[in-house]
Amino acid sequence: MELLAVLVMIVVGGAVAVFSLIAFALAKADTKQAADRDQIAASILYQVLIAGGVTPDDALRQIRRGAGLGSRVTRGVDMMSWGESYARVASDADRARLLETAVQFAAARKAPVPLRQYAALLDLSFALGFHTDALARLRERYGFEYIDHAKDARPREADRGGGAMPLFVRDESRTAEWLRVLQIEGAPTRQIIITAYRRLAAQHHPDKFHEASDETQRSEAARFIEITRAYEALLAIYRD
Repeated sequence: MELLAVLVMIVVGGAVAVFSLIAFALAKADTKQAADRDQIAASILYQVLIAGGVTPDDALRQIRRGAGLGSRVTRGVDMMSWGESYARVASDADRARLLETAVQFAAARKAPVPLRQYAALLDLSFALGFHTDALARLRERYGFEYIDHAKDARPREADRGGGAMPLFVRDESRTAEWLRVLQIEGAPTRQIIITAYRRLAAQHHPDKFHEASDETQRSEAARFIEITRAYEALLAIYRD
C-alpha cells in the first residue's frame, strides 16, 4: 500500500509539473505576442506621426503618453504590411482602437493634416481590415481636414465643390461621375468598387512620386484625391 501511495504521489507530482510547464509556456507565449503586438502598434503610430511632420522625439513622447505604449519602435515601416501583421495578432477591438488612436494623433494639431499623413491613415485603414468609410466616420467625429496640395492643379470637372467636398457623403446625384472616375462599367457592387479603388490607388499613391517632377507630383496627388473621394462617396451609397 505504501509503495502504491508513493507511486501515485510520483505520478501526480509529475502531472502537476507538466501542467505547470505548459501553463508557463503558454503564458510566456502570450506575453511575447502582446509585446510583439505593442511594438507593431507603436511603430505604426510613429509612422503616422512622422508623416504629419512631428519630430521623432515628440512622436515617441506622444506614443508613450497618448497610447500608453513604451515598446521599442521600428522606424520607416511599410504601413500596409505592418498593419496586416497587427491585424493577424489583434482582436477586433484592438484594431479599431489602433485606427482611432492614429486619427486622434492626426487630429490633435487642430490643423489640416498633410496629404502624406492622410494617405498613411488610408493605408492603415485598409491594412487593418477596414475601409475608408470607417476612416471617414472617425474624421467626422474628430473633425480633421487634410491639405489638398493639388487643389489648384485639379481639372475643374474633378471637384465641382471647389475643394470643399466632404469625404463622407450620401448624395447620389453624381454616382455616374464617381463610377467614371473609378473606371467602373456596368452594375457596380461594393467589392467591385473596392477592387477598382485599390488598383487605381496603387497606381497614383503619392508615395510613389517623391522623386518625380513637381508637375507630376501635383498631377498624381490630384488623381489620388479624386479617386479617393469617388471611392468614399460610392461606399456610402453601395453598402451591400
